[in-house]
Amino acid sequence: MQPLYSSPMSTSESAPKPHNPRMHQGGKLSFRSRVQDQQDDPGDRLVIGGEDPPTLAELVPAGFADVEIEIGPGKGAFVVAATAQKPDTFLLGIEAATGYASLAATRLRETGRRNGLFLVDNGKLFLADRVDQAALAAVHVYFPDPWPKRRHRGRRFFTDDAPRILARVIRDHGYCLIATDNACYAGQIARVMGHSADFERDERHEQELLARGPGHAFTPTNFERKYVEQGRVIRRYAFRRLPRSDA
Repeated sequence: MQPLYSSPMSTSESAPKPHNPRMHQGGKLSFRSRVQDQQDDPGDRLVIGGEDPPTLAELVPAGFADVEIEIGPGKGAFVVAATAQKPDTFLLGIEAATGYASLAATRLRETGRRNGLFLVDNGKLFLADRVDQAALAAVHVYFPDPWPKRRHRGRRFFTDDAPRILARVIRDHGYCLIATDNACYAGQIARVMGHSADFERDERHEQELLARGPGHAFTPTNFERKYVEQGRVIRRYAFRRLPRSDA
């Protein structure tokens, strides 16, 4: 396993950073900002993935029948809430921006709960090469970066390869749970996931999850709170993984 979080002060600021395609290279992601209120102390709730990140099996302690992943947890509001609401489920948040992951992990450490963790890595790559088949009860993707410029749309999470990657790691009758405020991206998500032979939208389950309240699905996130205040329309989807063929 790669080393846990270490303070930026422990490395030379002048040392060049080697390129790692798994890690976010810039100072911040588009559509994201962060205010540093205090010194982070994530303890062992944060793992820096590096060039060869640990597998999901290496990260999840024994004894958890259900494992869920959130892609792009930002400041960690959903994962922190979910660890409280689902104590028998292990929650892994995969965040590309180290600063956000550190803040989120600090908030989780402060709760004292041990059924969650944050990892700095590329979420789609992690699903593709570090997660065993049918290992997940759910994958959560809330307010993913819409990358609105046409030349950047290939960077979106929900491109044509997403259903195949998700179908491999989500167990039968598990879910991919999605929320977005971007109408254009919502259309792409509905098309990409809706045309997959491995998934079926479950609108009844969407309403059931919303009725259960924060920490189960869709809510809370910092983006949701902001967009609700702005009066934006939020589109939510629950795509159920259809049973695998015995053939």
